[in-house]
Amino acid sequence: KLLSGFPAPCNFYKNCYNSDMKYHNKKSAFTLAEVLITLGIIGVVAAITIPMLITRYQKVQTVTRLKGIYSQFTQAIRLSEDDNGDVSGGDLTEANWFDRYLASYLKVSKSKYKSVGDKDSFVYKQISGKRETGLAIINNASFGGSSMYQILNGATVITSNKWGSSETNRAMIIDINGVYTKPNQFGKDTFMFVLSNDFGFFPMGMHSSSECTVPVEGNPGRDYLKKGCYGYGCNKSGRGMWCAALIITDAWTISNDYPW
Repeated sequence: KLLSGFPAPCNFYKNCYNSDMKYHNKKSAFTLAEVLITLGIIGVVAAITIPMLITRYQKVQTVTRLKGIYSQFTQAIRLSEDDNGDVSGGDLTEANWFDRYLASYLKVSKSKYKSVGDKDSFVYKQISGKRETGLAIINNASFGGSSMYQILNGATVITSNKWGSSETNRAMIIDINGVYTKPNQFGKDTFMFVLSNDFGFFPMGMHSSSECTVPVEGNPGRDYLKKGCYGYGCNKSGRGMWCAALIITDAWTISNDYPW
């Protein structure tokens, strides 16, 4: 029996009510305007942060793949030298040099590269975004044609069949995610390396070549690598052939001033 003067208990399924107050369990709700404002703020934050996260991920992936292919090449050279002697000690202008000394150790499939001037050739871009048309390796008129070598990890190596620039070094393009995957752009997924009689396997720009003389052999400094010569430097208006050298100089990182 309820005591006189006390209100009856609230029914579980009904709202409690008395003459002095509204329903006790009535819940406040967001207005449509408040919901729209909140969603707008979330959208703005997402629009700012998601592209930054994607770019950061792409940079990490680039460094990881570049380091992996560099390691794979140095290991293949070591294995080849066990069988053939000093790989970089001979005449690097020899026809089909890559087939003889490295192809089997990298486990590649070979195909002909269509010259950069052909309409259906693979398009490679400079780091500036401009199409690369002057690089001898991908210009079949220069050194007797070029070949592509597809590596099992998805990378592609492009080099001329007969190198005619110097007897002491041979340059090659390494596309870390393959010619069939964009952007095919120097400094992003495409990098230049050189095999030299004097310095072994290294990223272009680290040592002197027949075209450029670096100030310090093996450690030219990042300012020089960014400026470059013949437009090879790793900068936004450059061709980007020295970007691998810059990444390695920066301790295998893509720095904030890297022209991504």
